[in-house]
Amino acid sequence: MSANEIESALKEIKDCQASHNTASCMFCKSVADCAKKNNFDQKMQNNLTQQLTALQSCQENKGFSSCLNCAELLECSVRNGYVAAVYLSMNKGNGGSFEF
Repeated sequence: MSANEIESALKEIKDCQASHNTASCMFCKSVADCAKKNNFDQKMQNNLTQQLTALQSCQENKGFSSCLNCAELLECSVRNGYVAAVYLSMNKGNGGSFEF
């Protein structure tokens, strides 16, 4: 999953939210049947899975069970990609609001 695909799906969902005058899909009466929301959710989940796989592979290659043991912790693009994917999955594209 490329960053462009995620950004494109995120833009599409934000445009849809704006057109429905809502800050979250959670408040939209059409959310259950929304192809844009379903597309975004699928891309977000695929991205999260890919980022987790990359993180686990990196940890395994370095012999770590946690990123906390790695000297590259704060500058690591693999870890930062995973953190961004988790954040996106938690806020469901709502930019700071979280839906659990």
